[in-house]
Order: sequence, then structure tokens, then C-alpha cells
Amino acid sequence: MIASREHNGKSLISIIDGKDLGEIKGLYLDLDMRHVAGVFTGTEGLINRKALAVSRSDVNVMGIDAWLVSGSDVIHPLEEIPESSLFIPVSDLHGREIQTEGGTKLCVVDDVLIDNDGHVLGFALGKVFAQGPLAERKAIARDAITDLGSREKPMTANLSQAESLSIQTI
Repeated sequence: MIASREHNGKSLISIIDGKDLGEIKGLYLDLDMRHVAGVFTGTEGLINRKALAVSRSDVNVMGIDAWLVSGSDVIHPLEEIPESSLFIPVSDLHGREIQTEGGTKLCVVDDVLIDNDGHVLGFALGKVFAQGPLAERKAIARDAITDLGSREKPMTANLSQAESLSIQTI
């Protein structure tokens, strides 16, 4: 398991010709926050800035030092990637609160924890407002989250699951 921000700065290398296509500047999750859906590689343009990205389907290996992609032509404007309108930037989750189903504030998301295949295992926590297993682990399993919230609304977690589920590789 690795925190998503630890991938930032890793090179994207084409397996076809070995070309270095740039570096990872962020990750996108699918709408259910279960998988990495894409890779943010930066922006282009001075006036009409466009986000550039690689679809997860073009990533062959999520390596320790670099990610290998299927070719030199996999970086596209974000809006050209199918279903990209449903992508959730990991950066949007930093600082999002998690509360119990009863509305008690539990913690704040610091990062997303993923495995080597891009599955979301859980969330690393910055602040924890409750004593117990969450405060000790500083992490909450994705399966304990019952509502993903939004920019304006906190996530909701089942407290008993949050305290009992450990983050394991899928």
C-alpha cells in the first residue's frame, strides 16, 4: 500500500519506444473512489489552459520508480478521455472531513491509500477527532465509508466498521 502523493514526480515511460513522456502530477479516482481512473500530467496553453491526462487503461505497470504506459501517444486533454467528467481528483479529497452516520466529526482525509494495481484501500488521516483504533492507525478503510460526500459535504463512515476493518491489499 502506498499513499497517492508518493507517486507524484514518477516518470511515465512508453513501453513501445522507451520515451519519457513526463511525470505524474496527480491522480484521478473513479466516481466510486474504488480505483485510480487516470493520471494528471500537467496543463498546456497560456490562455485556454487544458489539463492533460492519461487514462488508467493506458497504464501497463504502476512501478516503484516509474509507470509504464502503452505508447507515446497516450497523453490527451482531460476532456477527450471517455468518462473523465466523472473523475475525482485526489487533490479534492485532501482536507475533506469524515463523520459518523450520526453526524459526529471523526477525522480529516490527508491522502488516498492505493495498492500496486490502483485499487483504493482507504484514506490516510490528517486529524483524528476520536480516540481509539482510528487515532492509532491514522487510516480508515474505504469499505467503512458509506457516503463519499462532496466538496461541500463530508464523507460518512460506519463507526463500527471504521474501527474494526483494517486496510488490507485487495
